[in-house]
Amino acid sequence: MDIKNVLSVISGILFAAAYIPYIRTILNGKTKPAKASWIIWASLDAIIIAGMMAENSVNYQIICAFLGSSAVATLSLKYGIPGWSVLDKACFIGAILGIILWGTFNNPLFGIIISLGVMFVGSVPTFVSVWKDPSHEDRFAWTLFWLSCVVAIPAIPHWTVANAAQPLTFFAIETVMMYILFIKSPVR
Repeated sequence: MDIKNVLSVISGILFAAAYIPYIRTILNGKTKPAKASWIIWASLDAIIIAGMMAENSVNYQIICAFLGSSAVATLSLKYGIPGWSVLDKACFIGAILGIILWGTFNNPLFGIIISLGVMFVGSVPTFVSVWKDPSHEDRFAWTLFWLSCVVAIPAIPHWTVANAAQPLTFFAIETVMMYILFIKSPVR
C-alpha cells in the first residue's frame, strides 16, 4: 500500500470518527443541524460518489462523507433546524442540474463539478446558522472533519478534476467552518 492510499484511509477514518461526537451531540440536543444543508450534502455526496466511481477516482473520505451525511440528514429530520429557504431550494435544483448534465453529456465530471459547486453554496445555511449561534455545532467534530481534509490533500493520487475537486472543496468548506467556530467565535 503506497503512502497516498494510507493517507486516504486515514482521511476516511477521521471523517467517519467526526460523526461520532457530532451524532452524540445531536441526540443530546446540543447540536442543531441545519436540515436543508445536511439533506443537500447527503444528496450531493451520493452524486459525487457515483461520478467518482464512474471516473475510477473514489477515495475513502467521500465514502465516509456519504455514509455520515446520510445518517445526519436522517437525524436532522427530527432534531434539526426546520425549513427550506430559497437558497436551500436553489441548491437542491442545482444538484438535479448536475444529474441532468451528466446524463445529457454522458460525462460524470459534470455531475462531480456541479455537485461540488452546489455543495459549497449549500453549506451557506450551516455557515449562517453557526455564525448566528456557534453553540449549535460541535467544535471537536468539525475539527476532525477539517483534519480529515488536511490529510486528504496529500492523498490525492493524481491532480485531475476527478481526483482533486472533492477533497479541495471539502477542505474549503471545513476551513470556513473552522474560521467561524474558532476565529469569529473563539472559545470563551
